[in-house]
Amino acid sequence: MEQTLLGFINTLRQHDVRISTSETLDALQTADVIGYSNQQLLRDALAASLTKTRDEKALFHQCFDLYFLAKGERHSEQQQTKTESPHPSKFELPDAVAGDAAVQNALSAPMVQAALEGNNDAVAMAIEEAAEGISLDNVRFNTQKGIFRRRLAEAAGTGQFDRAIDALKAIDSEELAGPIEWLEQQRYVLDMAARDAVEHQLLLNANAAGRAIQQQMLRNTRLSALEHYHLKQLPTLIRALAKKLATRHRQRRRVDRRGKLDMSKTLRRNLAYGGVPFHTYWKQKRKDQPKLVVLCDVSGSVSTYARFLLLFLYSLTDVMPRIRSFVFTSETYEVTDLFERHPPEQAVELVNQKWGRGSSDYGNSFKQFVSEYSAQIDRNTTLIILGDGRANSADPGLDQLRELYQRSKYLLWFNPEPRASWNTGDSEIKRYQSACHFVAECNSMAKLERLLDRLLTVLH
Repeated sequence: MEQTLLGFINTLRQHDVRISTSETLDALQTADVIGYSNQQLLRDALAASLTKTRDEKALFHQCFDLYFLAKGERHSEQQQTKTESPHPSKFELPDAVAGDAAVQNALSAPMVQAALEGNNDAVAMAIEEAAEGISLDNVRFNTQKGIFRRRLAEAAGTGQFDRAIDALKAIDSEELAGPIEWLEQQRYVLDMAARDAVEHQLLLNANAAGRAIQQQMLRNTRLSALEHYHLKQLPTLIRALAKKLATRHRQRRRVDRRGKLDMSKTLRRNLAYGGVPFHTYWKQKRKDQPKLVVLCDVSGSVSTYARFLLLFLYSLTDVMPRIRSFVFTSETYEVTDLFERHPPEQAVELVNQKWGRGSSDYGNSFKQFVSEYSAQIDRNTTLIILGDGRANSADPGLDQLRELYQRSKYLLWFNPEPRASWNTGDSEIKRYQSACHFVAECNSMAKLERLLDRLLTVLH
């Protein structure tokens, strides 16, 4: 049963329930104390050990019912089907062939013997053992049902019934029609149990697998190609990606804060202990807090990209330095206070409603930004500009961009257009590249995630 519980915990993880190793050990110990006979008590005890939030508890109960309760109902249905079956319910072998060595050898197989002895639990036990052997928990898609059903049935012992049936058929006697039919019935029961087990496992895994495939699709598809329905799903995905990045860089920052071991100071201070380093001392290099400034084009062509860049950045507040946010079309506006007063998703919507759409004027926007805010850009500032670099045949503001390049520590340009479209038509991105430290294509969640991962590595 311990393996069964570990399989259930793996199913919970596939459904995005966070379970640590220590919580797994707690659950195993809890199940050992509670036992498996009272499923309601087991469910409540495991829920207390493995869940931390209301959403996780709801997922837990859903998975528990599918994993344990439905399994018990399925076995009850199998027993009822066997009881109500019109096929022969008793195996009677004629005396003339009872001593046949080939027949006796075939009938001595474990599954056949269990059926002959009326062991009602043998099928369930064989299916569970075989499921572990063929890694049934890997079934994810409806197209896999056939191959997993065949593998499971063979591993559980349908081949044993086949050999017994073939041994009786080889004798070619009408008296054996009843025993052969009885054995075929038992084989059918085992095959149906394998089918139900595969469908049951698929029901457990399909939602998690489908969600993972959809998230992978959302991450790699250009935002401009997604339908409105899919765009509404992105905030949830952004929070998950931001949490992953935050966890990674929070651990890295904790190590960096400790500094490097100061060997000379450690040895001097431990001379009284014969050089045994009871006390360690670390070199800590003081770093100025980095500053991050984001300047986003919110004109009609790139407003969707700006929306999700801002949402992603403000979901990383645990590890990201304080952000100052600006948006522009033909003029530049600071929107930092909106994100301080409202949740990120609401603030993004307000920005889009008030300043989104319109036609971009890079030259005028850069001039205004330099005039009003350039004094606050210094060698500790990273400036991110999001835009397609299409100046609409007007002044591109290249001189102002060069001034920002000289003032800042890093000037990064994220362009949502594919590289094949750069420098075509009224695009000025080639000229802008000369005044940037780094220019990258950024038109999907996967690319945005990689860019922000690299940015956090540089900032910390």
